Amino acid sequence: MSSELSKFVYILPDTLAKWPYESSINPHSSPEMEAESLTWIQGFVTMPRMKRVFDVGAFGTLAFLAYPAENKEILRVGCYFMNWFFLYDDYSDLATPHEAKEMADVVMNTICKPDKIRLAGEYVVGEAIRQLWELISKCASLNARRRLIESLGNFTASVAQQAQDRTLNYIRNVDEYFSVRRETIGAKQAFVVLEFELNLPDEFFDDPVIQRLVNACIDLIIISNDLYSYNVEQARGDDGHNLVTVMMHHKNLDLNEAMVWIGDHASKTVRNYLNDLDHVPSFGNEFKDDVKRYLYGIGNWVRANDCWSFQSGRYFPTHGLAIPHSREVVLHPRRVANPAE
Repeated sequence: MSSELSKFVYILPDTLAKWPYESSINPHSSPEMEAESLTWIQGFVTMPRMKRVFDVGAFGTLAFLAYPAENKEILRVGCYFMNWFFLYDDYSDLATPHEAKEMADVVMNTICKPDKIRLAGEYVVGEAIRQLWELISKCASLNARRRLIESLGNFTASVAQQAQDRTLNYIRNVDEYFSVRRETIGAKQAFVVLEFELNLPDEFFDDPVIQRLVNACIDLIIISNDLYSYNVEQARGDDGHNLVTVMMHHKNLDLNEAMVWIGDHASKTVRNYLNDLDHVPSFGNEFKDDVKRYLYGIGNWVRANDCWSFQSGRYFPTHGLAIPHSREVVLHPRRVANPAE
């Protein structure tokens, strides 16, 4: 059976064929900056398998692509932030619901009380976010920090809900899934970095057109992430929190049929996004440049995530750069692995 599955080929839809943003990279990017953030995060990794994940993940490269217009200090924070997100993601993937809730409490307690000394034996994500928060506090506006605290609270709570779903083997329907996944994907938090040196009022973020644009970008990041991560997740039996599995389970589709459905959904999302982009209201001349820069930032994030997915070894350990051309992926056989490997 494993031999047959390993030869099964599925086709990835080209979800961003009409996306108006091309790949760009921050001019402050450097191997030294990426190595610095990698060395920092490796200090919080205890399991050999996770060390390998960070060695090939190129999470600093994701920051270089995702924040092309940010200054050097914010870009450095972006590198640390991307590494922290994947640290949290990988540890929470192994957590029970109770452990995931404890991790969430540690993180939120830490950023609300950053001067408090962390307890010995506490989850390492707590000390990691404490050190990261020191860097964030030096370059992020007060409003950006306020929004980041709020969004991190939603993120960690939703990750705990994901752990509960995983324990119950519960596969959400499409609407339920997107509701939770818009938080667990981490895009809202990553978008806050874009506003560290901007001056955008709450009125901007509360506007329904802006909210639709933000959600469209988040949904496209979800779609790309779930399409590209599906193979490694299904191979280790951890694909319940993935749009591909949701579609196969709730709409009774086979793998390639699910790919077609997701591709069509992405195309509709892009069309709606482009329509809304033509109808962004004015927030006054005072905010005109910041609005333009922020909207470029979230749109670019979609492209950045897509490009990084093929450059990183996280989802495609080999031949990743060839996949955008062929769109063909060979399905991995299922395996049982020791989480501590």
